[in-house]
Amino acid sequence: MCTTRRLRRWSAGGAALLLAAAVTACGSDGSSVETSGDTQAAGTPAAADPAEFCEASVDVEASFAGAPPIDETTPPEEAQAALEEFGAEVEPLLAHAEETAPSELAEDVGTAVGAVREALAGDMSALDSDEYVAADDAIDEYMLAECGYEHIEATGVDYEYEGIPDTVPAGTVAVTFTNEGEELHEIGIARINDDVSMPLEEIAALPPEESESMIQFTGAAFAHPGGSDTVFLKMEPGRYGAACFVPQGTTHDTEGSGPPHMALGMLAEFEVE
Repeated sequence: MCTTRRLRRWSAGGAALLLAAAVTACGSDGSSVETSGDTQAAGTPAAADPAEFCEASVDVEASFAGAPPIDETTPPEEAQAALEEFGAEVEPLLAHAEETAPSELAEDVGTAVGAVREALAGDMSALDSDEYVAADDAIDEYMLAECGYEHIEATGVDYEYEGIPDTVPAGTVAVTFTNEGEELHEIGIARINDDVSMPLEEIAALPPEESESMIQFTGAAFAHPGGSDTVFLKMEPGRYGAACFVPQGTTHDTEGSGPPHMALGMLAEFEVE
């Protein structure tokens, strides 16, 4: 049976992407989706510019907010085609991240990029490997120390957020999400459209086909109890919302059957200015 994989860097915005890969893997004849680039080891100049890598990494992460809108009802052939097209779009960004990686981070970036390429080719197990998780953590640590981005440290409990400020400066923002609850939690962040005045709670209560037309997904971080994850987001001025879509009762290896955590109060609204 296909299972939902953990979502991490360069796939964090792509819940749809991961589902697309799962649909492809479960419904295809085993053939993989090819991306346009060749898998290669990171080749890095000795004097790489950290700022250039920071921007390249954020560009990769931002691209996954536009992952193809695929769900379990999408025919496998359509899912495979969409995943292949999306992989071709993302490949130049992955290659640029490799090319600009500082020497001390080159191996970790190569590992992370290689795992994402494998996932884009339909092998989701690459994103569950210890090597990928370690590389992802090393990239987070480097970027938090060297990129100079605004840093928000948010906490999730059962079932609310703590530590989200009322206002956030526009630009690239690092959001570290720590889970102090007993269930899996996420912080999914979206910009509310300028022509929407409805409070976040009312938007969240609408059917998905209505609410999704009122927001622009920006990115997300997921964490198991006691864990944390960091996501780097490009944030334009405007009204934003944070929400947890994880079903109540979800743990490390079990998907819950209850309502989404946001229906239980795990919502927060803030301004970017």
